[in-house]
Amino acid sequence: MLNILGVDSVFAMPEKLLTVNKVPEASWEAVLPQVIEALGGGTERLVVSGLPLSVGEVNAPAGMVRGVSIRLQVSQKLPIQVEATGWLGTPPVRAKLSPRFGSAMGLLIGEVGGSSDAFFKGRTWLDRGMRYPEEALLTKDPSALLNADDPVASEQEAVRRALEMEVAEVESAYSDGRLAAIVYGSRVAAPPCSNVSEVEGLLNLEEVDRLCDEDMALEARGERGLTQPLERLARFVATGEGVLGARRNAVAYIGGTGGRGGAVVFEAVASTFQTAKAAGLRRTAGDALSDLGDPRAVPLAAEALADSTALVRWRAARILGELGEADGGSTVAALNQAALQERAFEVSFELREAARKVQLRAEGADGGARGPAWKQIQEGGRA
Repeated sequence: MLNILGVDSVFAMPEKLLTVNKVPEASWEAVLPQVIEALGGGTERLVVSGLPLSVGEVNAPAGMVRGVSIRLQVSQKLPIQVEATGWLGTPPVRAKLSPRFGSAMGLLIGEVGGSSDAFFKGRTWLDRGMRYPEEALLTKDPSALLNADDPVASEQEAVRRALEMEVAEVESAYSDGRLAAIVYGSRVAAPPCSNVSEVEGLLNLEEVDRLCDEDMALEARGERGLTQPLERLARFVATGEGVLGARRNAVAYIGGTGGRGGAVVFEAVASTFQTAKAAGLRRTAGDALSDLGDPRAVPLAAEALADSTALVRWRAARILGELGEADGGSTVAALNQAALQERAFEVSFELREAARKVQLRAEGADGGARGPAWKQIQEGGRA
């Protein structure tokens, strides 16, 4: 497999799990048949399942899920600029933050001894993950692409939009009070906070991180159930408002609490999965539903098979594969029907795989284990 053009790495585990990672410019349509063949099995079983597989030149089809990589440059906890990199290997694009940050930098340089050396030597880049600005980049429908005939132009537009999203998020997360606290530390009182956390029930990134730490500390001391910090996080998520980054971090954290928050946590995550405007946040909520492992997520996932964003449809299919039941064949039928209509290869593959898992579970056959892969490994099951 490592000799296959397009394969980047292979990770194997004793539980008969195998993860194959490809390079960004490769397509699964080209890589996957060769991987199956290298494992000793022909591609017939996948061809029969309806997947559009063909061995050929490694390329980057329009259906490949593409994202923009984001980095944030900081020094002494103060953000300086944002960088975005597309998927075609073009040079990264950077954007400065508002003059508020430049003023804070000037003050901070003065506070550390009247020299810029300490500040500029401390500069570092923080990985902020991937952004998926447009469903148009996640579909094989040429009419929906930003510029179907010019992939470079499409990438440039996506990078521009991703930069705008990240700059707006950083601006919202750093109020005047937070900037003053970075500059002056604890020596003077910070001015009144002017960000969304002033609104009852809303939190900023710093407050979300603090509540996550508090909840983890309480759990480590043996406290179970819905702790006060966990409830505050869930209530914040349920508002559907506030800084996007703070909401995303809160959703991701409460999804990993093992269901000890009960209905309050589940309903907050479920409402985000159903109603959040940002596709990335809906996908994060889908991850959280999967981690919670609550079967009430099944009908929500079934509805999300028609979501406008491929990432969310992929996550919905994964949830159904993990938690869905045969229920007279309706779940399998819905998955197979969605796969016939799906344009994105990764989503089509996940839909077929989910149908297979649900069917195996109904038959009690090997490979029909239930729940997320990490939970099956933890419990000694199969994935």
